[in-house]
Amino acid sequence: MKKIISSLFFLSLIVSVYSQADSAQLKSKNNQPEFKTLFGNGTHCHKIPVGYFLEINAAYTMFGSHNVFLPGICGGVILDHHWTIGFSGSLLGNPHGLHYDSIYYDTVGKPKKGAYLHGGYGGLLLEYTLLPNSVVHVSFPLMIGMGYMVLMSENHYEHNSTNWDEDDHNYKVADTYCFVIEPGIRAEFNLVRMFRMGITLSYRYSPNFNMEGISKYELNQFNAKLSFRMGKF
Repeated sequence: MKKIISSLFFLSLIVSVYSQADSAQLKSKNNQPEFKTLFGNGTHCHKIPVGYFLEINAAYTMFGSHNVFLPGICGGVILDHHWTIGFSGSLLGNPHGLHYDSIYYDTVGKPKKGAYLHGGYGGLLLEYTLLPNSVVHVSFPLMIGMGYMVLMSENHYEHNSTNWDEDDHNYKVADTYCFVIEPGIRAEFNLVRMFRMGITLSYRYSPNFNMEGISKYELNQFNAKLSFRMGKF
């Protein structure tokens, strides 16, 4: 994880320098800025008071010592090319969840059994983008929202039933809601006029996460994310 942080830190510096240099060339003869893309020629950037986008993404993070895959989706509106307001959501994508030992007693006097963690989080997305017309630019996303985590017993996957609602009720060990805030920095690339790719480093912080048998700091981790956006920028 330290290597990821260092790499993305230097990447952000390089992108910042490149963007500032590139911005000096983003003027046409009539002094109108141009929208630069990696594939295709630059086009004149017209004043767009409100744009929009839809994004799919995949992140790598850790919950304690567990490796976690977080698929996600987000979308929103873009004001004057720079300011974004929308929504963001991510799910714990590990098959069968994350296993934790010694979580609960199924019978008095017997050793504790393990359980599997499932859940996700999401909420309001706020973002500011520097030099959005440059081929490579930097943005600063901030997600503020809620998370829901649930522990399911080990027997949950051994029980064959078509009544999944009953399954969930009978095999739920514990669940909790928690506040989540996630600031980040993203290097973004204009591939074509309506398609962008981003690489994000963020930090997820949940001050009130509380589940018996799991550390209260379990969710407080860095994330590395690859994202693809389509929209009117």
